[in-house]
Amino acid sequence: MKRLLGSALIIVGVLAGCGNNSGSEYLGKWVNVKSEKRSLEIERNGDSFMVRNTGPSFIDGKPETKNIPATYANGVLKVSMGMGDITLAIDKASGNLTDGSVEYKKTN
Repeated sequence: MKRLLGSALIIVGVLAGCGNNSGSEYLGKWVNVKSEKRSLEIERNGDSFMVRNTGPSFIDGKPETKNIPATYANGVLKVSMGMGDITLAIDKASGNLTDGSVEYKKTN
């Protein structure tokens, strides 16, 4: 009986530890592979994510940051861009974050 109870406690502990790790591979700072002036910082925001997109302003070229909400589903991040969602995925071959046209390399 003690062995069964011990096994049950271990299983519950493992499952509880895995509960909120969905999408943790996306967390951190990502830098554009073609321009270090452009970066993404992805953080948890409650049950969802916040993508902090930093790059030169179209108006004066000075760095600006836009905070964009995102959700994690089916192994990818869905970023809400107003006119539709952008899907961010990690390319298993390179380890880079991509939306299909732009790539970012993780820095931390």
